[in-house]
Amino acid sequence: MKLNARTWSLLFALAMWAGQSAAAPISNVDVIKLLEAGMPEDVVLQAIASGQPKFNTSTDALVQLKKKGATPAILKAVLNPAAVSVGPPPIDARSVAAPATKPATVNTVNPEEVLVAVGDQESTMQYMVPTIRTGLRALGFGGVATYATLQGTKAARRLPNTGVEFIVSVPRNAQAAGYLTLANFAVRNNGTREVSMGGGYISYSTGINKDRVVAIKSEALADQSRARDGFVLHKIAPEGILPSGEYALVLYTAEVRTAGFFAQAANSYFDFGVD
Repeated sequence: MKLNARTWSLLFALAMWAGQSAAAPISNVDVIKLLEAGMPEDVVLQAIASGQPKFNTSTDALVQLKKKGATPAILKAVLNPAAVSVGPPPIDARSVAAPATKPATVNTVNPEEVLVAVGDQESTMQYMVPTIRTGLRALGFGGVATYATLQGTKAARRLPNTGVEFIVSVPRNAQAAGYLTLANFAVRNNGTREVSMGGGYISYSTGINKDRVVAIKSEALADQSRARDGFVLHKIAPEGILPSGEYALVLYTAEVRTAGFFAQAANSYFDFGVD
């Protein structure tokens, strides 16, 4: 059947309308809404893959996304939406040859992240590496002290003072008590947060000052289905009510072997605040 010019024009307009309406726009604001609602990483990636990207990829915009809980995979998807793949992972011949190694899945907990649970809502936390400062105490008469310094007087993540639990991937070769510490940070006038991590006058001791250590309770989760191979998931919770202040869950990733993760030779600080 031969189509006239008017019919062709109508068909072309319908095709253009279908192409434009197939995908709704998605922007930084939409991604932040999903993160604040506690949506898992795979849901956010699916939304990015299905939407028409309208992302702001400036440095400030990416920093804001990370502060809101965007994982490395989500940040990469924002920078390059066309490369997002949310289908099942390809079959790796090495995984067939070594079935004892647990393959990574979308729901697997990344050891470089900590999950924080408030009620029935889970969200991810990303670590930061502190600046290490050494200074004299009492004009030198009190000896020398070393401090871990975090930029800013307040953490972007704010949590309630009760009912908070952290899910941490503890290396199978380590005990949870020796792998992590919950510490209370002092806010300084120079726009930083600090915690003492060693010092002395005649002798020198290392480790976060006991006055800054918050008592916690820890137990291995009964369900380890989300654990990466070589790690055990632990539930960490403060023993009591957290007073208002600035805190960080410190993982000793520079001192405990975590093969394949935490490439930097430094401990990892997952900071948060309580108002």
